[in-house]
Amino acid sequence: MRTPPLGLILLLLTPAPVGWSAGGSLTVGAREEADGQATITRMELVRADSPSRRLPVRKAVPAGIGVVLDRELELSLPDAAYQFRMIRGPEYRIVTGTFSLERTSLDAHTVDLPRMVDMLQRGWTSGDCCVSPSAASLPLRMASEDLHLAATLGHVGAKPIPGRDPDEPLGHEPIWIREDARHVDGLVFYGMNESEGFAEQDEAAGGALLPVEWLIASDRLEGARVAVENPFAWALPVWLASERIDGFFLLGDWLRLDRQQLSVRHGRGPRGASLGDGKSIGRFAERIYWNMLEAGLRIPPLAGSGNDAGRSPVGYNRLYVAESSTHEGSDKPLDVKPVDSAQQWWQAAWQGKSVATNGPLLCPKLAGEIPGHVFRGNGSEELILQPELNLTVRDPVDYLEVMHNGKVHYSARLDEFAKAGGVIPPIHARQSGWVTIRVVTLFEDHFRAAMTAPWYIEFSGQPRVTKAAVEFFQTWLGDYEQQLKRLPPQELRRHVRYVRAARNFWQQRAEIATDPD
Repeated sequence: MRTPPLGLILLLLTPAPVGWSAGGSLTVGAREEADGQATITRMELVRADSPSRRLPVRKAVPAGIGVVLDRELELSLPDAAYQFRMIRGPEYRIVTGTFSLERTSLDAHTVDLPRMVDMLQRGWTSGDCCVSPSAASLPLRMASEDLHLAATLGHVGAKPIPGRDPDEPLGHEPIWIREDARHVDGLVFYGMNESEGFAEQDEAAGGALLPVEWLIASDRLEGARVAVENPFAWALPVWLASERIDGFFLLGDWLRLDRQQLSVRHGRGPRGASLGDGKSIGRFAERIYWNMLEAGLRIPPLAGSGNDAGRSPVGYNRLYVAESSTHEGSDKPLDVKPVDSAQQWWQAAWQGKSVATNGPLLCPKLAGEIPGHVFRGNGSEELILQPELNLTVRDPVDYLEVMHNGKVHYSARLDEFAKAGGVIPPIHARQSGWVTIRVVTLFEDHFRAAMTAPWYIEFSGQPRVTKAAVEFFQTWLGDYEQQLKRLPPQELRRHVRYVRAARNFWQQRAEIATDPD
């Protein structure tokens, strides 16, 4: 039985700025608008006459762009007019304001932070899948961004937090941090223990292990997982051909708040197209992922700060995951529930029960199922799959799209979607494939969007494989081989067997391809 579409859309805009006048010292506080409880947020501060230059704040934990405002913060600044912004992740409105400082008195003001949506209450738990180590308190930075899980590239002992007892709770639960992630030339390995011997030199080959050799070695460790952190890496077709990739960063450090990225710095850019604007790299990463799906590879998307996040706040690119509970013998829709441990969070992430975002917030279902589900059919059977969506946005939205097998099944502006009552036409599936839902904003500096992990459709146990997608990676592999030919002969020989294995893999994919495009 079809589940009635949720069809709810919530469009909330930034509230009007607030303004203060103060003395030579101003104490600023933040609290939840709903219950008046003191909270932790990120604050950006600039002089009104120099708005492009963010100011540091003494005794405050740096948060990439801006600082952590831990319930309250005393500002002692030169006499001037100032502007501020308070941002607590994508689930809150951004609060902006102005104040001026003079020498005559002291003052204090508290800002109410309005929450747009509580994703955790709706069953979706946020995480950053790759965080560079920093001496600044990660738990405090996570609380300031309303982030619940992070994977760090190693361990760095945090400095003491001014004004806070080390054992004092943050009032932000859960906070889960794993410190066993390791970055190797565009790959992130999770659960790899250096004591197992994977950091040794490969003396027989005459140098350090290649990334693909790390991939092969990781297969010996129970519980180890590997994700492609750099989707543009020249070796991507070789990595995918190893069939040891568990995740793919759909949103990463090419989407940064501190500056635009207009070109692919470490890897292969799009062919036959000019990058030219900040959105191009993000769109190319999305295109690569769609080709992976079209080539029959069921690899879930990930999102995170990345290895080269610069000054972007933790959790700017994030992954929301959820679980669902079934009701045996009932037509009642599935409940979406939050995960109850870090282990369960990662299990859901590897299963693709997720939404990747750096802005819009989606609570999606397809025929009552959350992403990652496999719908199965046989013979001439037709599957009727109804997309359902709850959407919360802070930026102006360009469009909402439902993608089915690499083509647009449904596309609408938000006003069109609202006029239709939030109802999306059902998908009539008669062959294997996949479905994703995405929302793309009008943000200009880079690609700001939300994308669900795929739902899969499988007829007669066969995945969808297209010739066009296989050729996409065969062309990439050929370009990579041309790059390798520039290496000295001894170093080149180390790559030969892996390139040959990748050629065979993609040729076999071409032979089982059932669709031209």
